Amino acid sequence: MRVPLGLSVLLASALLGACGPDAPEAGPAPAGLERPSPPAATGSAVLCDLPVERELAATVRSLDHIQAAAEVQGRVLRIHADVGDRVRAGQLLAELDDQPLRAAVDAAEAAVELARVEADRVRRLRDERVAPEREWDRAQTALRQAEAQLEMARIRLGKARVLAPVDAVVEARLVGPGDLAVPGAPLFRLYDPARICLEARLPVGDREHVGLGTELEWAIGDRSGRAAVSEVAPSADPRSRTIRIRVPLTGAGEEGFEPAPGDFGTLRYTVGLRSLVCVPAAAVRRVGQVEMVLVRSGRGWERRAVRTGRRLGEQVEILSGLAGGEEVGLP
Repeated sequence: MRVPLGLSVLLASALLGACGPDAPEAGPAPAGLERPSPPAATGSAVLCDLPVERELAATVRSLDHIQAAAEVQGRVLRIHADVGDRVRAGQLLAELDDQPLRAAVDAAEAAVELARVEADRVRRLRDERVAPEREWDRAQTALRQAEAQLEMARIRLGKARVLAPVDAVVEARLVGPGDLAVPGAPLFRLYDPARICLEARLPVGDREHVGLGTELEWAIGDRSGRAAVSEVAPSADPRSRTIRIRVPLTGAGEEGFEPAPGDFGTLRYTVGLRSLVCVPAAAVRRVGQVEMVLVRSGRGWERRAVRTGRRLGEQVEILSGLAGGEEVGLP
């Protein structure tokens, strides 16, 4: 299409006017793109070696599984301890019906009396040289057997009272009044609060980092401490590929800290070191949803977006945006 001559002249004049010395200057840079001013103070992005820690879920266990059982058969008459009670060694836990046992003691006492009378009669006859020495020996033996039977009956009568074998806490009560107690069947389960531990399953791959005597950090609720591993199972579970470890709890039994079997806890251990970049926490500024750090470059100071990790005291971990060695601005 052909442009008229007059219109061409007008367009050329307009272009020359825009490029001439009287053209207006460019406006200011948009907000946020201007170069920042130097900071009042500076710091450094440094490389740090931080321990790599792993955490295991652990359960409080008793090192001693104590059971209070009846040694004689009888009906339970009275219960003197319940779950959670602290008991002392020798304290009465339960009473059984002892009437059959008392009858056995009475019978044994009568047998002893009869054997004693017989022994006295034979002794007199022996002294009169009427009964032979053999009869006297037989009477003495019968008397000793009767006395032994009486002692056994009295011992069995005493076992109608079930006593605590050690100082402990009642973990479970397995019978009630009216139940039949039989020899060997536990009536109570107890645990010693001074002999408890944290038990956990350690992955087989971490066996080189945790062994017998390795000191681990433990935590139960708001209580924590450090203790050495006291037991490591000699073999691993082939299904879970884990090894059982136990750490004794130090401070158990102190006022306000009485963990019980079954409570949840954690164990922490170190498996190595990893390098990370750290800067002073004051160097990081948040602009909206973006974390920024003022960094010195060859062209002066510039803002750089970073991604932070954990707070490490006065420092903060930088996951991305810095390589270490940079000079950063502080407010």
